[in-house]
Amino acid sequence: MIEISGFTFGVAEFFLLIGFGLVFLIQFFYQLLMAAFTLSGRKKHKKEEYPSISIIVPSRNYEENLRELIPSLLEQDYPNFEVVVVDDCSSDGTEWYLSELKLHSNKLKTSRIVQETDFPNALVITIGVRAASNEWLIFLNPLCRINGTDWLKSFASKIGTKTEAVFGFVKYSNQEGSMQKFLRYENLNSYILYGSARYMGAPMPISDMNIAYKREKFLSLRGFAAVLDARFSENELFINKISTKKNSVFLLDRSTVINFTGETEWEDEINYKKKQLLLKRKFSFKQKLFLAINTISLLLFDALMIALVIISPWRLYIAGVWLFKIVHELIWGVVAMKRLGEKNLFPGLLILRSVAPFFNFALSFRQLFNRRKRKWK
Repeated sequence: MIEISGFTFGVAEFFLLIGFGLVFLIQFFYQLLMAAFTLSGRKKHKKEEYPSISIIVPSRNYEENLRELIPSLLEQDYPNFEVVVVDDCSSDGTEWYLSELKLHSNKLKTSRIVQETDFPNALVITIGVRAASNEWLIFLNPLCRINGTDWLKSFASKIGTKTEAVFGFVKYSNQEGSMQKFLRYENLNSYILYGSARYMGAPMPISDMNIAYKREKFLSLRGFAAVLDARFSENELFINKISTKKNSVFLLDRSTVINFTGETEWEDEINYKKKQLLLKRKFSFKQKLFLAINTISLLLFDALMIALVIISPWRLYIAGVWLFKIVHELIWGVVAMKRLGEKNLFPGLLILRSVAPFFNFALSFRQLFNRRKRKWK
């Protein structure tokens, strides 16, 4: 037994309480970062001048999706922009559709690849960048959907004079499938966490869609030469290479959000998580440490709470601390949902928040024994 200031504790209980207190402080620090991130960027600055922008859309056999996406891009209310579509060896009617559309719009540029290469992603993006002629590059996918004609203007309004990397939110709420809510939660939680890492000098990309950087930066660093050892997610790794605390912007405005269509069944979720895990392998030590401390402390916080509720007479106080932390976490989750236009994730956030770390830990452990090389398109 251990006695402190008249209070008596069992040895196991004492060390569990110390551990619980430490992980609570760690988790609360992460929540303060997330709160600061969630409340950031609320001031709106009226801009009189907007940078020139090229929207790059790589595509392979997505004719039907391009028929939905490209017209909405060409209708954007923006003074100086162009849409660059790179047709990557498509065998459907993509080439003919784009050729016909170019007759009616001078804002559309197209390039076509007719032969497979060892680095398909890098080649497609590089060709798109070379074909572009404007200062800023925004990258989309044929499965993206744009809401309204002011999306591009809203996106550009967040670009400052010192900005070199922009991360936008991708919403999966229009998808169907058994894993839709889980993927939406994972995506929202990751965006908040990765955005809050910016305050620690470690901003991280979550997707290769709705991201932007300067064309000059890409060319001056010889494109993907800085990440040639990667066989996947080259664009995420490139923006990760150039982004810093001072030059990065994470968008927290529903008018800048894009929707992503498609199904989200179990296999899709597994592939999504595997890609994220492979991407994290290329992160810097600081980024890996930031993510690892959060995951481990989150798991320990719940595990220690359960153990103390079972063995400690202070169980009501322990449960109260746990509940305070959960409520605080949910508040900022709901604020982020509102700002990004996400809906119908609460109160399921509580269940998903408890399940996700265990699922990710199990998948990460499995990936340690699976070193087969994969190519992600």
